[in-house]
Amino acid sequence: MKSYYTIGETAKLLGVTTQTLRHYEKIGILQPRKIDSHTGYRYYSFDQFHIIDRVKYLQGLGLHLTDIGQIIKKGTVAGLLPALEKEWQKSYQELEQIQNRIKDIEWYIEYFTYLSKIDDSSILYHLHLPERHIIQVPCYDTDALADMEIRLAKAKGSSRLHHLPYRRQYGYILSISDLFASRFHPTQYFIYLKHRPDQYLPEYKKLPAGEYICFRTQVLKEHWDTTLLHNFFSDMNRPELALALEFEDNLVEYQDAQYEIQMYSPEQTQTL
Repeated sequence: MKSYYTIGETAKLLGVTTQTLRHYEKIGILQPRKIDSHTGYRYYSFDQFHIIDRVKYLQGLGLHLTDIGQIIKKGTVAGLLPALEKEWQKSYQELEQIQNRIKDIEWYIEYFTYLSKIDDSSILYHLHLPERHIIQVPCYDTDALADMEIRLAKAKGSSRLHHLPYRRQYGYILSISDLFASRFHPTQYFIYLKHRPDQYLPEYKKLPAGEYICFRTQVLKEHWDTTLLHNFFSDMNRPELALALEFEDNLVEYQDAQYEIQMYSPEQTQTL
């Protein structure tokens, strides 16, 4: 076995570059075993190889070179463990963020493809929907659509609400009597939350889980067939809650957007 290896030989054996070894030297992680005073050539000994290898795998675990240098100077496992535990915590938090991002991406894929999965042959259809959470603002008779949107935007941007985990699906809570008269009359404008807020907020509302009677329409054009609604609810009470949920099929225009009308009736939920 050779006593000394040139910087080039060492770099090749350990899968690093000579520039990397020079950087280790510069920041004090590893000094060459010998430097030729005449040529400036650097030489490393075999017993230094494990240090270079350790630096590589610790970098692969996410540790910074400055921290690795301090760990190597201490030379003990006790000096290494706190850094590994800190990196574990950081990596675990990053993993949770990635998992949440994946869930969000899946939610938006479902959102943008949802209407294409609904069977158009059935004008009225049933959906069993889970409990949902929204932030809502009131709508007034004199409101234009822009007024409702600005009111909700101001609420979302307030110091009390801006931190909440929103999902970008907007909707309206509709007047039941106007819905049955083919009139678009929203009483509340809302946006989804990912989950229930941790504290009480007056703008928060929980949408009940249960059976919903649904149909699709361009709700802003007010041309749905009320005969179907009257016939369906002829033998039962009208729904207690009616929602109009926007499903975007155009990223610029919204006037012609398709909406799903979801009507919640406890009576219907109990029967099914």
